[in-house]
Amino acid sequence: MKKGEFLLGLVFTPLGIRGVFGRDLTTLDVLMITNSFGRLLGEGSTVVLGMDTRSSSPLVSKAVSAGLLSAGVDVIDIGVAPTPTIEWAVDFLNADGGVVVSASHNPPEWNALKLLGERGILIDPKDSETIREDYLGRKFDSVPWDKVGNEMEADVVEDYIAAILSLVDVDSVREAGLKVVLDPNGGAGSIVTPYLLREMGVELTTLNSVPGIFCRELEPRPEVLKNLVSLVRAVDADVGFAHDTDADRLAIVTERGEAVAEDVTLALVVEKVLKERRGGTLVVNIASSRIFDDLAERYGGKVVRVPVGEVYVARKMLELSADVGGEGSCGGVIYPALHYGRDGPLAAAMILERLAKEGRKLSELVADLPQYATVRGSVSGEVNWNALREEILKISKERSIVGISELDGVRIDSEDFWVLVRPSRTEHKVRIVVEAKERRKAERLFNEFVRIVRDHVS
Repeated sequence: MKKGEFLLGLVFTPLGIRGVFGRDLTTLDVLMITNSFGRLLGEGSTVVLGMDTRSSSPLVSKAVSAGLLSAGVDVIDIGVAPTPTIEWAVDFLNADGGVVVSASHNPPEWNALKLLGERGILIDPKDSETIREDYLGRKFDSVPWDKVGNEMEADVVEDYIAAILSLVDVDSVREAGLKVVLDPNGGAGSIVTPYLLREMGVELTTLNSVPGIFCRELEPRPEVLKNLVSLVRAVDADVGFAHDTDADRLAIVTERGEAVAEDVTLALVVEKVLKERRGGTLVVNIASSRIFDDLAERYGGKVVRVPVGEVYVARKMLELSADVGGEGSCGGVIYPALHYGRDGPLAAAMILERLAKEGRKLSELVADLPQYATVRGSVSGEVNWNALREEILKISKERSIVGISELDGVRIDSEDFWVLVRPSRTEHKVRIVVEAKERRKAERLFNEFVRIVRDHVS
Protein backbone atom coordinates (compact mmCIF):
# COMPACT_ATOMS: atom_id res chain seq x y z
CA MET A 1 0.00 0.00 0.00
CA LYS A 2 1.21 3.51 -0.71
CA LYS A 3 2.01 5.86 2.15
CA GLY A 4 -1.30 7.64 1.66
CA GLU A 5 -3.92 7.18 -1.01
CA PHE A 6 -6.39 10.00 -1.55
CA LEU A 7 -9.64 8.78 -3.08
CA LEU A 8 -12.10 11.56 -3.81
CA GLY A 9 -10.98 13.17 -0.56
CA LEU A 10 -11.24 9.97 1.50
CA VAL A 11 -7.84 9.10 2.96
CA PHE A 12 -6.94 5.41 3.26
CA THR A 13 -3.83 4.71 5.32
CA PRO A 14 -2.58 1.96 7.65
CA LEU A 15 -3.23 4.46 10.46
CA GLY A 16 -6.93 4.92 9.73
CA ILE A 17 -9.51 5.93 7.15
CA ARG A 18 -10.56 9.54 7.38
CA GLY A 19 -12.17 12.48 5.65
CA VAL A 20 -14.59 15.37 6.09
CA PHE A 21 -17.87 13.84 7.20
CA GLY A 22 -20.73 14.13 4.71
CA ARG A 23 -18.38 15.06 1.88
CA ASP A 24 -15.48 12.59 1.82
CA LEU A 25 -16.67 10.11 4.44
CA THR A 26 -20.36 9.22 4.33
CA THR A 27 -22.45 6.71 6.27
CA LEU A 28 -22.53 4.54 3.14
CA ASP A 29 -18.72 4.55 3.05
CA VAL A 30 -18.62 3.59 6.72
CA LEU A 31 -21.12 0.77 6.17
CA MET A 32 -19.08 -0.70 3.31
CA ILE A 33 -15.72 -0.36 5.05
CA THR A 34 -16.86 -1.99 8.29
CA ASN A 35 -18.69 -4.77 6.45
CA SER A 36 -15.35 -5.56 4.80
CA PHE A 37 -13.57 -5.36 8.16
CA GLY A 38 -16.12 -7.71 9.69
CA ARG A 39 -15.66 -10.23 6.88
CA LEU A 40 -11.89 -9.98 7.36
CA LEU A 41 -12.25 -10.87 11.06
CA GLY A 42 -14.70 -13.63 10.31
CA GLU A 43 -18.29 -14.51 11.13
CA GLY A 44 -18.80 -14.97 14.87
CA SER A 45 -16.01 -12.57 15.84
CA THR A 46 -16.49 -9.86 18.47
CA VAL A 47 -15.56 -6.20 18.03
CA VAL A 48 -15.37 -3.39 20.60
CA LEU A 49 -16.81 -0.10 19.31
CA GLY A 50 -16.21 3.34 20.80
CA MET A 51 -16.26 6.97 19.67
CA ASP A 52 -15.06 10.47 20.45
CA THR A 53 -17.24 13.53 21.07
CA ARG A 54 -17.57 14.97 17.55
CA SER A 55 -21.12 15.79 16.46
CA SER A 56 -20.90 13.26 13.62
CA SER A 57 -19.55 10.42 15.77
CA PRO A 58 -22.91 8.97 16.97
CA LEU A 59 -24.14 8.63 13.37
CA VAL A 60 -20.82 7.16 12.21
CA SER A 61 -20.90 4.74 15.14
CA LYS A 62 -24.36 3.49 14.14
CA ALA A 63 -23.14 2.88 10.60
CA VAL A 64 -20.11 1.01 11.96
CA SER A 65 -22.35 -1.22 14.02
CA ALA A 66 -24.62 -1.93 11.04
CA GLY A 67 -21.66 -2.82 8.83
CA LEU A 68 -20.22 -5.23 11.40
CA LEU A 69 -23.57 -6.84 12.23
CA SER A 70 -24.22 -7.39 8.53
CA ALA A 71 -20.98 -9.40 8.38
CA GLY A 72 -22.12 -11.64 11.22
CA VAL A 73 -19.88 -9.95 13.81
CA ASP A 74 -20.97 -9.23 17.38
CA VAL A 75 -20.53 -5.65 18.60
CA ILE A 76 -19.76 -4.47 22.13
CA ASP A 77 -20.55 -0.74 22.12
CA ILE A 78 -18.77 1.15 24.92
CA GLY A 79 -20.04 4.56 23.77
CA VAL A 80 -17.93 7.68 24.19
CA ALA A 81 -14.41 6.71 25.23
CA PRO A 82 -10.82 7.74 24.57
CA THR A 83 -8.97 5.80 21.88
CA PRO A 84 -6.63 4.23 24.48
CA THR A 85 -9.64 3.01 26.47
CA ILE A 86 -11.07 1.32 23.37
CA GLU A 87 -7.71 -0.25 22.53
CA TRP A 88 -7.32 -1.53 26.08
CA ALA A 89 -10.91 -2.84 26.11
CA VAL A 90 -10.23 -5.19 23.17
CA ASP A 91 -8.07 -7.31 25.48
CA PHE A 92 -10.16 -6.67 28.58
CA LEU A 93 -13.35 -7.89 26.89
CA ASN A 94 -11.62 -10.76 25.07
CA ALA A 95 -12.64 -9.32 21.72
CA ASP A 96 -11.14 -10.08 18.33
CA GLY A 97 -10.84 -6.46 17.26
CA GLY A 98 -12.12 -2.94 17.66
CA VAL A 99 -13.27 0.16 15.81
CA VAL A 100 -12.45 3.65 17.03
CA VAL A 101 -14.63 6.43 15.62
CA SER A 102 -12.36 9.45 15.89
CA ALA A 103 -10.34 11.74 13.66
CA SER A 104 -8.01 12.47 16.58
CA HIS A 105 -6.29 15.84 16.02
CA ASN A 106 -8.00 16.65 12.70
CA PRO A 107 -10.52 19.55 12.64
CA PRO A 108 -14.10 19.01 13.96
CA GLU A 109 -15.62 18.49 10.51
CA TRP A 110 -13.46 15.41 9.99
CA ASN A 111 -14.11 11.90 11.22
CA ALA A 112 -12.30 8.61 10.88
CA LEU A 113 -12.25 4.89 11.50
CA LYS A 114 -9.32 3.26 13.29
CA LEU A 115 -9.55 -0.49 12.79
CA LEU A 116 -8.02 -2.60 15.55
CA GLY A 117 -7.02 -6.25 15.56
CA GLU A 118 -5.94 -8.52 18.39
CA ARG A 119 -4.42 -6.87 21.46
CA GLY A 120 -6.10 -3.62 20.39
CA ILE A 121 -3.31 -2.89 17.88
CA LEU A 122 -4.14 -1.23 14.57
CA ILE A 123 -4.59 -3.86 11.86
CA ASP A 124 -1.73 -4.87 9.61
CA PRO A 125 -1.22 -2.60 6.54
CA LYS A 126 -1.89 -5.63 4.30
CA ASP A 127 -5.35 -5.97 5.85
CA SER A 128 -5.90 -2.24 5.34
CA GLU A 129 -5.13 -2.76 1.67
CA THR A 130 -7.68 -5.60 1.43
CA ILE A 131 -10.38 -3.34 2.89
CA ARG A 132 -9.39 -0.54 0.53
CA GLU A 133 -9.72 -2.87 -2.47
CA ASP A 134 -13.15 -4.02 -1.26
CA TYR A 135 -14.20 -0.39 -0.99
CA LEU A 136 -12.98 0.48 -4.47
CA GLY A 137 -14.77 -2.58 -5.83
CA ARG A 138 -17.96 -1.57 -3.98
CA LYS A 139 -17.99 -5.03 -2.41
CA PHE A 140 -20.63 -5.64 0.24
CA ASP A 141 -21.64 -9.13 1.36
CA SER A 142 -24.32 -9.53 4.00
CA VAL A 143 -24.87 -12.69 6.00
CA PRO A 144 -28.37 -14.29 5.98
CA TRP A 145 -31.01 -13.08 8.43
CA ASP A 146 -30.24 -15.82 10.94
CA LYS A 147 -26.48 -15.08 11.01
CA VAL A 148 -26.66 -11.36 11.78
CA GLY A 149 -24.41 -10.37 14.69
CA ASN A 150 -25.59 -9.32 18.15
CA GLU A 151 -25.10 -5.87 19.65
CA MET A 152 -24.60 -5.20 23.35
CA GLU A 153 -23.39 -2.31 25.49
CA ALA A 154 -20.67 -2.19 28.13
CA ASP A 155 -19.23 0.45 30.46
CA VAL A 156 -15.50 -0.09 30.95
CA VAL A 157 -14.30 3.34 32.06
CA GLU A 158 -14.06 2.45 35.76
CA ASP A 159 -12.16 -0.74 34.93
CA TYR A 160 -9.79 1.18 32.66
CA ILE A 161 -9.09 3.75 35.36
CA ALA A 162 -8.48 0.95 37.86
CA ALA A 163 -6.02 -0.68 35.45
CA ILE A 164 -3.99 2.55 35.23
CA LEU A 165 -4.06 3.04 39.00
CA SER A 166 -2.64 -0.45 39.47
CA LEU A 167 0.50 0.59 37.57
CA VAL A 168 1.41 3.68 39.60
CA ASP A 169 2.12 4.49 43.25
CA VAL A 170 -1.15 6.22 44.07
CA ASP A 171 -0.32 6.64 47.77
CA SER A 172 2.77 8.69 46.95
CA VAL A 173 0.75 10.99 44.70
CA ARG A 174 -1.95 11.45 47.34
CA GLU A 175 0.63 12.30 49.99
CA ALA A 176 2.34 14.83 47.72
CA GLY A 177 -0.74 17.07 47.51
CA LEU A 178 -0.13 18.03 43.89
CA LYS A 179 -2.15 20.71 42.10
CA VAL A 180 -3.10 19.95 38.48
CA VAL A 181 -4.87 21.84 35.70
CA LEU A 182 -6.41 19.71 32.94
CA ASP A 183 -7.61 20.78 29.48
CA PRO A 184 -9.28 17.86 27.65
CA ASN A 185 -10.80 20.36 25.18
CA GLY A 186 -14.23 18.72 25.21
CA GLY A 187 -12.85 15.45 23.87
CA ALA A 188 -13.30 11.88 25.02
CA GLY A 189 -10.67 12.44 27.69
CA SER A 190 -13.31 14.53 29.50
CA ILE A 191 -14.99 11.36 30.73
CA VAL A 192 -11.80 9.63 31.92
CA THR A 193 -8.85 11.82 32.88
CA PRO A 194 -10.58 14.09 35.45
CA TYR A 195 -11.85 11.02 37.32
CA LEU A 196 -8.47 9.29 37.09
CA LEU A 197 -6.68 12.33 38.52
CA ARG A 198 -9.18 12.77 41.35
CA GLU A 199 -8.74 9.08 42.24
CA MET A 200 -5.03 9.87 42.55
CA GLY A 201 -5.82 12.55 45.12
CA VAL A 202 -4.65 15.65 43.30
CA GLU A 203 -6.24 19.08 43.64
CA LEU A 204 -7.75 19.39 40.18
CA THR A 205 -8.87 22.39 38.14
CA THR A 206 -10.34 21.79 34.68
CA LEU A 207 -11.06 23.97 31.69
CA ASN A 208 -12.71 23.16 28.36
CA SER A 209 -14.14 20.03 29.95
CA VAL A 210 -17.69 19.96 28.50
CA PRO A 211 -17.83 16.97 26.10
CA GLY A 212 -18.31 18.02 22.48
CA ILE A 213 -17.42 21.69 22.98
CA PHE A 214 -14.05 22.41 21.35
CA CYS A 215 -12.58 25.68 22.59
CA ARG A 216 -9.19 25.57 20.90
CA GLU A 217 -7.50 23.79 18.02
CA LEU A 218 -7.83 20.04 18.50
CA GLU A 219 -4.11 19.25 18.26
CA PRO A 220 -2.58 20.23 21.64
CA ARG A 221 0.53 21.90 20.27
CA PRO A 222 2.36 24.21 22.71
CA GLU A 223 1.33 27.34 20.79
CA VAL A 224 -2.43 26.67 21.23
CA LEU A 225 -2.30 26.10 25.00
CA LYS A 226 -2.27 29.76 26.08
CA ASN A 227 -5.34 29.44 28.32
CA LEU A 228 -3.89 26.39 30.03
CA VAL A 229 -0.61 28.23 30.57
CA SER A 230 -2.44 31.19 32.11
CA LEU A 231 -4.51 29.01 34.44
CA VAL A 232 -1.49 27.00 35.63
CA ARG A 233 0.15 30.26 36.64
CA ALA A 234 -3.05 31.69 38.15
CA VAL A 235 -3.70 28.75 40.50
CA ASP A 236 -0.02 28.03 41.17
CA ALA A 237 -0.36 24.48 39.84
CA ASP A 238 2.41 21.89 39.74
CA VAL A 239 1.56 20.81 36.21
CA GLY A 240 -0.89 21.37 33.37
CA PHE A 241 -2.10 18.59 31.07
CA ALA A 242 -3.88 18.79 27.70
CA HIS A 243 -5.36 16.16 25.37
CA ASP A 244 -6.43 15.97 21.76
CA THR A 245 -9.98 14.85 20.95
CA ASP A 246 -9.44 11.14 21.53
CA ALA A 247 -6.90 11.54 24.40
CA ASP A 248 -4.18 9.36 22.94
CA ARG A 249 -1.88 12.39 23.17
CA LEU A 250 -0.72 14.34 26.20
CA ALA A 251 0.80 17.81 26.19
CA ILE A 252 2.27 19.28 29.37
CA VAL A 253 2.83 22.71 30.92
CA THR A 254 5.36 23.17 33.73
CA GLU A 255 4.68 24.94 37.03
CA ARG A 256 6.34 28.00 35.47
CA GLY A 257 3.70 28.11 32.75
CA GLU A 258 5.99 26.77 30.05
CA ALA A 259 4.34 24.61 27.38
CA VAL A 260 7.05 22.13 26.50
CA ALA A 261 7.75 20.33 23.22
CA GLU A 262 5.83 17.16 22.37
CA ASP A 263 8.89 14.91 22.73
CA VAL A 264 9.25 15.86 26.39
CA THR A 265 6.04 14.06 27.40
CA LEU A 266 7.37 10.76 26.10
CA ALA A 267 10.88 11.49 27.36
CA LEU A 268 9.68 11.93 30.96
CA VAL A 269 8.03 8.50 30.85
CA VAL A 270 10.90 6.84 28.98
CA GLU A 271 13.41 8.11 31.53
CA LYS A 272 11.30 6.74 34.38
CA VAL A 273 11.04 3.28 32.80
CA LEU A 274 14.67 2.97 31.68
CA LYS A 275 15.95 4.22 35.04
CA GLU A 276 13.78 1.78 37.02
CA ARG A 277 14.70 -1.15 34.79
CA ARG A 278 18.35 -0.12 34.39
CA GLY A 279 18.01 -0.22 30.65
CA GLY A 280 15.63 -1.82 28.22
CA THR A 281 14.36 -1.53 24.68
CA LEU A 282 12.70 1.64 23.46
CA VAL A 283 10.80 2.01 20.16
CA VAL A 284 10.10 5.46 18.70
CA ASN A 285 9.28 6.83 15.28
CA ILE A 286 11.76 8.47 12.96
CA ALA A 287 10.30 11.93 13.68
CA SER A 288 11.16 11.71 17.37
CA SER A 289 13.94 13.66 19.04
CA ARG A 290 17.55 12.65 19.66
CA ILE A 291 16.60 12.94 23.32
CA PHE A 292 15.72 9.25 23.18
CA ASP A 293 19.12 8.19 21.84
CA ASP A 294 20.76 10.15 24.66
CA LEU A 295 18.47 8.67 27.33
CA ALA A 296 19.11 5.15 26.07
CA GLU A 297 22.85 5.78 26.28
CA ARG A 298 22.49 7.31 29.75
CA TYR A 299 20.62 4.31 31.18
CA GLY A 300 22.05 1.48 29.10
CA GLY A 301 19.05 1.04 26.82
CA LYS A 302 18.55 0.43 23.13
CA VAL A 303 16.60 2.57 20.63
CA VAL A 304 14.77 1.18 17.59
CA ARG A 305 13.21 3.60 15.10
CA VAL A 306 10.24 2.92 12.82
CA PRO A 307 8.05 4.94 10.38
CA VAL A 308 5.66 7.52 11.80
CA GLY A 309 2.42 5.95 13.00
CA GLU A 310 1.18 4.12 16.06
CA VAL A 311 0.76 0.84 14.17
CA TYR A 312 4.45 0.68 13.27
CA VAL A 313 5.59 1.49 16.80
CA ALA A 314 3.16 -0.93 18.44
CA ARG A 315 3.93 -3.87 16.15
CA LYS A 316 7.68 -3.41 16.54
CA MET A 317 7.27 -3.18 20.33
CA LEU A 318 5.28 -6.42 20.34
CA GLU A 319 7.88 -8.10 18.13
CA LEU A 320 10.79 -7.03 20.38
CA SER A 321 8.95 -7.26 23.73
CA ALA A 322 10.00 -3.62 24.19
CA ASP A 323 9.78 -2.00 27.61
CA VAL A 324 8.36 1.35 26.49
CA GLY A 325 7.85 3.34 23.33
CA GLY A 326 5.73 5.85 21.52
CA GLU A 327 5.82 8.83 19.23
CA GLY A 328 7.71 11.78 20.62
CA SER A 329 6.52 13.75 17.61
CA CYS A 330 3.02 13.90 19.11
CA GLY A 331 3.54 13.27 22.83
CA GLY A 332 2.19 9.74 22.50
CA VAL A 333 3.26 7.23 25.18
CA ILE A 334 2.94 3.45 24.72
CA TYR A 335 3.47 1.33 27.82
CA PRO A 336 2.81 -2.36 27.09
CA ALA A 337 2.14 -3.20 30.74
CA LEU A 338 -1.29 -1.62 30.04
CA HIS A 339 -1.73 -2.02 26.26
CA TYR A 340 -0.04 -1.37 22.91
CA GLY A 341 -1.53 2.01 22.08
CA ARG A 342 -0.70 5.66 22.70
CA ASP A 343 -2.26 6.59 26.03
CA GLY A 344 -2.65 10.15 27.31
CA PRO A 345 -4.34 9.39 30.67
CA LEU A 346 -1.68 6.79 31.50
CA ALA A 347 1.10 9.23 30.61
CA ALA A 348 -0.40 11.83 32.96
CA ALA A 349 -0.52 9.31 35.82
CA MET A 350 3.09 8.23 35.28
CA ILE A 351 4.34 11.83 35.22
CA LEU A 352 2.46 12.62 38.43
CA GLU A 353 4.09 9.59 40.03
CA ARG A 354 7.52 10.97 39.11
CA LEU A 355 6.69 14.37 40.60
CA ALA A 356 5.46 12.79 43.82
CA LYS A 357 8.19 10.18 44.36
CA GLU A 358 11.13 12.35 43.30
CA GLY A 359 9.89 15.44 45.12
CA ARG A 360 11.07 17.74 42.34
CA LYS A 361 9.39 20.39 40.23
CA LEU A 362 8.40 19.52 36.69
CA SER A 363 10.65 22.23 35.26
CA GLU A 364 13.60 20.58 37.02
CA LEU A 365 12.80 17.18 35.53
CA VAL A 366 12.53 18.79 32.08
CA ALA A 367 15.82 20.67 32.55
CA ASP A 368 17.61 17.40 33.34
CA LEU A 369 16.64 15.92 29.98
CA PRO A 370 19.00 16.27 27.00
CA GLN A 371 18.28 19.67 25.49
CA TYR A 372 17.44 20.21 21.83
CA ALA A 373 15.50 22.81 19.86
CA THR A 374 12.85 21.18 17.69
CA VAL A 375 10.74 22.95 15.07
CA ARG A 376 7.79 21.16 13.45
CA GLY A 377 5.49 22.37 10.72
CA SER A 378 3.96 21.54 7.36
CA VAL A 379 3.27 22.84 3.88
CA SER A 380 -0.21 22.16 2.49
CA GLY A 381 -0.90 20.92 -1.02
CA GLU A 382 -0.19 18.10 -3.48
CA VAL A 383 3.52 17.28 -3.65
CA ASN A 384 5.75 16.03 -6.46
CA TRP A 385 7.49 13.70 -4.04
CA ASN A 386 10.04 12.19 -6.43
CA ALA A 387 11.37 15.61 -7.40
CA LEU A 388 11.40 16.82 -3.81
CA ARG A 389 13.18 13.68 -2.64
CA GLU A 390 15.90 14.09 -5.29
CA GLU A 391 16.52 17.69 -4.28
CA ILE A 392 16.81 16.79 -0.59
CA LEU A 393 19.28 14.01 -1.40
CA LYS A 394 21.26 16.43 -3.56
CA ILE A 395 21.38 18.95 -0.71
CA SER A 396 22.60 16.27 1.67
CA LYS A 397 25.62 15.56 -0.55
CA GLU A 398 26.63 19.21 -0.30
CA ARG A 399 26.73 19.21 3.49
CA SER A 400 28.49 17.35 6.28
CA ILE A 401 25.82 14.66 6.58
CA VAL A 402 26.59 11.57 8.66
CA GLY A 403 23.44 9.62 7.87
CA ILE A 404 20.49 9.43 5.46
CA SER A 405 17.32 7.43 6.11
CA GLU A 406 14.38 6.84 3.79
CA LEU A 407 12.46 4.80 6.33
CA ASP A 408 9.66 7.38 6.09
CA GLY A 409 10.22 10.31 3.78
CA VAL A 410 13.84 11.49 3.89
CA ARG A 411 15.75 12.18 7.08
CA ILE A 412 19.27 13.63 6.93
CA ASP A 413 21.46 13.62 10.02
CA SER A 414 24.46 15.81 10.75
CA GLU A 415 26.55 15.94 13.93
CA ASP A 416 24.61 18.91 15.29
CA PHE A 417 21.22 18.75 13.54
CA TRP A 418 18.76 16.54 11.68
CA VAL A 419 15.95 17.24 9.22
CA LEU A 420 13.00 15.04 8.27
CA VAL A 421 10.75 15.79 5.29
CA ARG A 422 7.85 13.39 4.72
CA PRO A 423 4.44 13.40 3.00
CA SER A 424 1.58 13.16 5.48
CA ARG A 425 -0.47 9.96 5.45
CA THR A 426 -3.57 11.67 6.82
CA GLU A 427 -3.70 15.09 5.16
CA HIS A 428 -2.68 16.82 1.92
CA LYS A 429 0.52 18.11 3.51
CA VAL A 430 4.27 17.68 3.59
CA ARG A 431 5.55 17.59 7.16
CA ILE A 432 8.91 19.05 8.14
CA VAL A 433 10.83 18.45 11.37
CA VAL A 434 14.16 20.10 12.21
CA GLU A 435 16.15 19.60 15.38
CA ALA A 436 19.40 21.26 16.44
CA LYS A 437 21.25 22.19 19.59
CA GLU A 438 20.54 25.88 19.03
CA ARG A 439 17.09 27.36 18.46
CA ARG A 440 18.27 29.90 15.88
CA LYS A 441 19.89 27.20 13.76
CA ALA A 442 16.80 24.99 13.95
CA GLU A 443 14.55 27.85 12.86
CA ARG A 444 16.91 28.86 10.03
CA LEU A 445 17.04 25.31 8.68
CA PHE A 446 13.28 24.92 9.04
CA ASN A 447 12.62 28.06 6.99
CA GLU A 448 15.11 26.88 4.37
CA PHE A 449 13.36 23.53 3.95
CA VAL A 450 9.92 25.14 3.90
CA ARG A 451 11.05 27.12 0.87
CA ILE A 452 12.40 23.96 -0.78
CA VAL A 453 9.16 22.06 -0.16
CA ARG A 454 6.99 24.91 -1.48
CA ASP A 455 8.81 24.70 -4.82
CA HIS A 456 7.47 21.15 -5.21
CA VAL A 457 3.92 21.60 -3.89
CA SER A 458 0.89 22.70 -5.88
